[in-house]
Amino acid sequence: MKKINKIFGPIIGALLIIGVIYTFYKSNQLHHHYAFAVGIITEITPPGYKGYGDYSVLFEYKVNGKTCRDNNNFKYCPGQNMVQIKALLIGKQFPVAYGTKDASGGVMLLTQYHADQFKYTLPDSVRFYDSVIMCK
Repeated sequence: MKKINKIFGPIIGALLIIGVIYTFYKSNQLHHHYAFAVGIITEITPPGYKGYGDYSVLFEYKVNGKTCRDNNNFKYCPGQNMVQIKALLIGKQFPVAYGTKDASGGVMLLTQYHADQFKYTLPDSVRFYDSVIMCK
């Protein structure tokens, strides 16, 4: 049993390190080589695999005829709940930043915080949603 642990321990450690490096690489690529598309919000759910926040905004967007899906997570403002957020956002269209080398893993630009990461100026029509989501 100890011999198996000696073999699998380093393998699991190496896989974790590779996963962390890949995550940083993909994030770096997105933030340095990106383009914009229009995305539509399809669903509001409890937080997804990223696991933070109170709710997850699921969206899809098309790049070169291919449909891509991703999510952004947010926290509720005082007095908000999932029913209100669903009524506010589902079916609405917003800009999405996606990587030009890998279109998956886009970021919906619902807030000025996200827009600033991509040197994007939110249109006035989106500023209302930013104020509701960010408790302004």
